[in-house]
Amino acid sequence: MMKTDNTQPTTNNDNVPGSGAQLSVVGCRSSRGFTLIETLVATFVLITAIVGPLSIVAKGFFFANYTRDQVTAFYLAQEAIEFIRSKRDNVTLAGSTWATFKANPGTSNPPGIRDCLVANNPNGCSIDAKWNTIAACGSTCEYLRQDSAGLYNYQDGNETPFRRTIKMYYEPSGDPNANELRIEVEMLWANGTLTKSFVLKESVFNWQ
Repeated sequence: MMKTDNTQPTTNNDNVPGSGAQLSVVGCRSSRGFTLIETLVATFVLITAIVGPLSIVAKGFFFANYTRDQVTAFYLAQEAIEFIRSKRDNVTLAGSTWATFKANPGTSNPPGIRDCLVANNPNGCSIDAKWNTIAACGSTCEYLRQDSAGLYNYQDGNETPFRRTIKMYYEPSGDPNANELRIEVEMLWANGTLTKSFVLKESVFNWQ
């Protein structure tokens, strides 16, 4: 005889809707926002990425301006020395003497360098190549100006950061009959919050 299996089939209610059983979800999690620390870190990284290149650009502009001003100052100092040499040559070609060159003020004819000699004026002198003048400085020399054509002078244009002081000395020192005069041109200028300066030295001789 055959046996009859009366066993009732079982049902897994875990996946049956409405069965009252709780469904289990595998492999999923709830999404969440950035925490405060993650936000601060991301902000710091972003700021670093922006500030770094900007700092490099700012330093590049500073050094470019510094180099430009230094070159300009050197040419202004050299201009003063060449101006004095030309006056020495003009006095000689006019038939005058070395002594006249040393003794005459810049306003005389022919003009001399008396106001630039420290023995006569301890504060030195200013030279204006545009207007062809030599003048004694007061306590300090004035700042140079630059006109619309780019020429540096003391009478017109906008004031620049450059101050030029020319001082001349007898060589040997203290000998008014010396055949050599030492020229010292001090250039001083401001670059941002920094003040820069240098002194250019040359000599002129009595070649008569």
